[in-house]
Amino acid sequence: MATLKQLVQIQSAIDNRAIAKDTTATLEDNYYYSKSKGINIKFGDMHIDHFLRALKLDKVEKSLEKVYKLKKRKDKKNE
Repeated sequence: MATLKQLVQIQSAIDNRAIAKDTTATLEDNYYYSKSKGINIKFGDMHIDHFLRALKLDKVEKSLEKVYKLKKRKDKKNE
């Protein structure tokens, strides 16, 4: 399987354009914490399917955090 970094390099070759500096920085400077492996993985080193799953999981976790915070506020108001 190809990593995001490899896919961006392929896209760069197809488009005959350099990879944007902010894209490179995003791939190299951002990490996802893998709970199953117990390590941080650079975005650029992730396979696209894993990256998309991670985005989905992050979105679900953030939504749950918001629900929890709203419930906590509501409970405080009702005390």
